[in-house]
Amino acid sequence: MARPLRIQYPGAVYHVMNRGGARQRTFLVPQDFRAFLQTLEEAHDRWGAEVLAYCLLANHYHLCLRTPQGNLSRVMRHVNGLYTQRFNRAYRRDGPLFRGRYKAILVDEDSYLASVVRYIHRNPVTAGLVKKPQDYAWSSHRGYINPERTPAWLQVNPVLELFPHRRAFHEFVLSGDDPEMDGLFQNRRLSPILGSEVFVERVRGQISRVHREHPRHQRQAIRPSVDGVIAMVCREYGTSKENILTGRRGRTNEARKVAMYLVPRLCDLTLKETAGKFNVSSYGVVGWNGSGVRMRLQSSRSFRNRIESLEARICQQKI
Repeated sequence: MARPLRIQYPGAVYHVMNRGGARQRTFLVPQDFRAFLQTLEEAHDRWGAEVLAYCLLANHYHLCLRTPQGNLSRVMRHVNGLYTQRFNRAYRRDGPLFRGRYKAILVDEDSYLASVVRYIHRNPVTAGLVKKPQDYAWSSHRGYINPERTPAWLQVNPVLELFPHRRAFHEFVLSGDDPEMDGLFQNRRLSPILGSEVFVERVRGQISRVHREHPRHQRQAIRPSVDGVIAMVCREYGTSKENILTGRRGRTNEARKVAMYLVPRLCDLTLKETAGKFNVSSYGVVGWNGSGVRMRLQSSRSFRNRIESLEARICQQKI
């Protein structure tokens, strides 16, 4: 089973979700909700996680977290693992409680933080559990609109500072989710990044590789673009894009071969997709070309050093 994408760096903000295995309930009585909130507080105290919002429902939860230490995996291992232990001990059961691994969407704080928190706070309304978000006991909305109900570990200021006063934030939540957010969360294959193009490019610049065991649509979210790879190859070889994309019989074109090798490798395209990009009629040509480049990488140290250096620069650039 492919592991969810984990984009981690200091200060990252996430919308984290998980639900019970086979849709079983993960919170049965009020004490269960309180035990989960206690676990969140411990994650804050021990691992430095900043809890920006939460909503706990019968069989799943939503969290908005910031990780100053860039340690989301460690934080969630504590939250899911310790709460499962407490739940199992209380009900004399064993085995996993949650369905697989949690989902985490990296959030562009500047553009989408308020919308994500609104979505989280509106979950009980959307589910038909209450008519108003402030009527639900197990979300952070009450802590946002009433400072006397704000626990010390709940960080409300990053969102409230975006509004002139608490009432304005409350009205923002009451106004309902925007279509973009609804569309995002109705998609079964959630994007791993919620943000502007500038934000996505900045993330690409911070992360050079994503392991191939991750789902393909997730890997592609932070892969270099095809045009970006070709542009870097053109710069390296002092040639034009037209020369890269157009093959000529009987003429050796090292730059074209290198680009055709790097594009499927770095951009996560299939051989067939790559063939289309390079105006090649058969994807077998792409495979044959890749084999030739790999053989030369093994036999020529200078060529290997050049291509490895080029690949590293492509991964480091925001392309």
